[in-house]
Amino acid sequence: MSFRDIPKLPILSIFHNPSCSKSCAALRLLESAVPATATIPAYRIDVVDYIKEPPTATQLRLAAQFLGLKGEAVQAMLRPDAPRVRDVDDVIRIIEEQPAILERPLVIDWEAGKAVIGRPPEKVQELIRERVTAEE
Repeated sequence: MSFRDIPKLPILSIFHNPSCSKSCAALRLLESAVPATATIPAYRIDVVDYIKEPPTATQLRLAAQFLGLKGEAVQAMLRPDAPRVRDVDDVIRIIEEQPAILERPLVIDWEAGKAVIGRPPEKVQELIRERVTAEE
């Protein structure tokens, strides 16, 4: 009897708010891009309700890096009504206190080192396209 290796799938995490229409649209895009009939899907989806389970400091640092944000540009990781920040440490402090201030949906391809904030949802489609292309 022989055993085949089970492939380790790349993970795309979505920091999701089920009450947000943009976040729900991004999740539908992620789910619809993985056909149920696929023998080996291009990725696995990790849905994180960030209100109940806020991102860790390490996840936020990596997200900022993958988004290409430094210094005050990390403000883009927060909702428009959030307090002003100077750096990722400020973002971490704010999200620890008020996770709902995180801009959503935040989708991260950990293996590729890429992330997008899915506003508009087409940004999520581009990340999916890149992941699917990488797997072909």
